Amino acid sequence: MKILLVLFIFLNILNAQKDFYYSFIDSNGKQISEETKQTIKDGFDIIENIKYLARNDKIDEAFTQIKELKEKNKLKILTSDIIILYSELVLKKDNKRLLLEASDDLEKAINSSQINEEDLSNAYMLLVDLKLAINKTSDAKYFAQIIIDNFDNPLTKTYGKIALAKVYKHQKDYKRSASSLYEILSTTKDKTIATLVADELFDVYILEGDVAKASNLISQVLKTNVEFYAVDTYLANKKINKLLKANMPEYAAEILIELLNTTTKEEQIESYKYKLANTYMRMYDKTNYYLEKAKELYKEIINDYENGLYSKSSSIYLDEILMRQGSIAPSVIAEKYQDSEEMQQKALMQELMIDKRDKKYENILKMQGVYRKISNDVAKRFGYKNMDEVFSEIDLEIIKDKIKDSECSELSQILQNASNETYSKIVEDEALKYSFFECMVETSNEKAYYQLKEIFNTNKDANIYLYLERMALALNKLDEALDFSAKVEMTNDKKVLASEFIVRYQINKANNNPNSMEKFFIYADYNPDFIKQSEINPSIIDFYHDYYLYLISKGQEKKANEMLEKLYLKQKDYKAFVYSPFVETELAKIAKDNNNKQKALDLLLSGLSNARKMAPNDEVKIYYDVLILYDNLGNKNKKTEYLNKCKAVENTTDSLYKKMCDETK
Repeated sequence: MKILLVLFIFLNILNAQKDFYYSFIDSNGKQISEETKQTIKDGFDIIENIKYLARNDKIDEAFTQIKELKEKNKLKILTSDIIILYSELVLKKDNKRLLLEASDDLEKAINSSQINEEDLSNAYMLLVDLKLAINKTSDAKYFAQIIIDNFDNPLTKTYGKIALAKVYKHQKDYKRSASSLYEILSTTKDKTIATLVADELFDVYILEGDVAKASNLISQVLKTNVEFYAVDTYLANKKINKLLKANMPEYAAEILIELLNTTTKEEQIESYKYKLANTYMRMYDKTNYYLEKAKELYKEIINDYENGLYSKSSSIYLDEILMRQGSIAPSVIAEKYQDSEEMQQKALMQELMIDKRDKKYENILKMQGVYRKISNDVAKRFGYKNMDEVFSEIDLEIIKDKIKDSECSELSQILQNASNETYSKIVEDEALKYSFFECMVETSNEKAYYQLKEIFNTNKDANIYLYLERMALALNKLDEALDFSAKVEMTNDKKVLASEFIVRYQINKANNNPNSMEKFFIYADYNPDFIKQSEINPSIIDFYHDYYLYLISKGQEKKANEMLEKLYLKQKDYKAFVYSPFVETELAKIAKDNNNKQKALDLLLSGLSNARKMAPNDEVKIYYDVLILYDNLGNKNKKTEYLNKCKAVENTTDSLYKKMCDETK
């Protein structure tokens, strides 16, 4: 197989050279015309201009031009360069349809000897990237191996190994990918190769979650070859975006500073200054240092590029900095930028920072619902990981006072940030313990649950067991919830057991175990008072439904029908028609059996009105039952109305009722 591949590549090279020769010599061996030479020269000039556009991150414009050139080109000498450049730009465009087409086109071009000898290795490397982009991993691996096995140039073989490492990365075999790349990195003396390998290895480390290795790697790259990114704006912007996504703005800033030091194009200078200023804003460390750096850059953009792309945005961000430095009040910013949700949130955040600084905790709690809506992105801009971290600095100072005042509604979020030590100190106060637990049930979170479980697991208080049971259920820790339910039952406290009835039902239902549910319904049979005392709980609706089905399965129709009636009435009480039209249709059957046609009709119409969504088959069945009832009651007009509705229903499946409607005239 390997011999065949070598032969194929050799023939490819010969044919490519032949195409090159015949591009300049006609069939009589004469040199081509000056006009054709000029056309060739113009073609190569266009290609170089497209490359220039791509290097300057004008990908759409570059792609439009290469696509046009590809479609119009009739000169074989240009074909190889055009196909290679087209493939590169398709990868940068990252469009699925284009990637599929370019992958097929490039593979065909290689197989049909349209690619020049000097371009062949590059073509294979691009083909690997294209195959990976369309998720054809096996093909990508095959072509990467061709580069390694069938090209003698050591540099080309190295590129093949990089391509193979990309395949491993795509397969999520990060260890193998990193090992391959590190081997190249540790042996190469070529600075460009080292940088390309480091770029790939950085991605692998990030995907592995090894941020420390990724950070150390990019730090070394920027120390030794930061200029690598200065010659290609596209590559530079791509790397900057990766660094920002990986939360490494300090390295993104280094590249931007290098770009500013090397570029002479005013358009790019404005763009780089703007990106650098934005990066400094992300590097805010709760001092004035980076704010000042960003402020100076925004001022330069406003002054030097009055009509530039980033002048308006720079003016907005400058106002933000002045607000954060205390030169402009948050209220002024909020008034000035009424149409900007982002600036409104920043103004709110600055208000919070001022109240935090001045220890105005009452103001903070009063506005907590509003402040909690501030996005985590805004919190990061102010030097915090997220809004929880902001409040954690405030919460520990006010938790105990709020618990003493039983202000549960204001504690709903504050308690989430409490430490074990804080919880222990709170629950040591017997006078506060139960009111504290009520707060904790309302604001269940896993950290609080395990802290409280550890503290109270051996307690003999039935109410505390019930609180822990409710918290476990809220956190979907069903086995632990059942353990606490058993502990509640062992106390034999009837009042607590009545309060626990619906909680126990919800646990067993969530556990999805038929045997457990049957045992619970037997428990319900023996404790009808618990059902009665649970009627004020909205979840009684679900219980009635499931209990009805259980009773029907046991042949207890009379009792089942009583539950069905209670379910119907309770749905109406709460205006929560969760089980409509099922409830109404079942009750309608009972009414029809009792020859109460009007009641049956009213129930079915109620079911149609209450149902949030019905399957087409269910809908036609109800329409059919309604029209029959109207017919029996002598209301022909209504019969016709619902017959037409039945006929109008679409997308039924093997419905006898639909068939009967359609056949009725």
